[in-house]
Amino acid sequence: MITKLFFIAVGGSLGAPLRYLINDSMKDFYFFMLPSGIMLVNFIGCFFIGIAMAYISDFKSNAYYLLIVGFLGSFTTMSAFSQQTIELLYNGKELNALMYVLASIITCLVGTFLAFYLFKTS
Repeated sequence: MITKLFFIAVGGSLGAPLRYLINDSMKDFYFFMLPSGIMLVNFIGCFFIGIAMAYISDFKSNAYYLLIVGFLGSFTTMSAFSQQTIELLYNGKELNALMYVLASIITCLVGTFLAFYLFKTS
């Protein structure tokens, strides 16, 4: 148990700051009037989770806990996605909020699915 927590903590300590840096660098960039930083981070994270799932067959391994649970789990974020959606709704941009939710969910699922099937070797 301690080993798993160690690998999760190490991965998380790297993923969260990287998420912040990418999101912060895109704070003034909007894709179709949608906040794009977190949407990009979540797509990248989901794409790499698909790759990791294709290569890491042992979901009890240290690599799984370090990369998927720790690094990519802290890199991607549902809380920022939720906050940005509520902010759009609060500001009277209901259509933008709906587009943001749909675009985020679809791109994340497509990214994971695409990466998994592109990189799955067997």
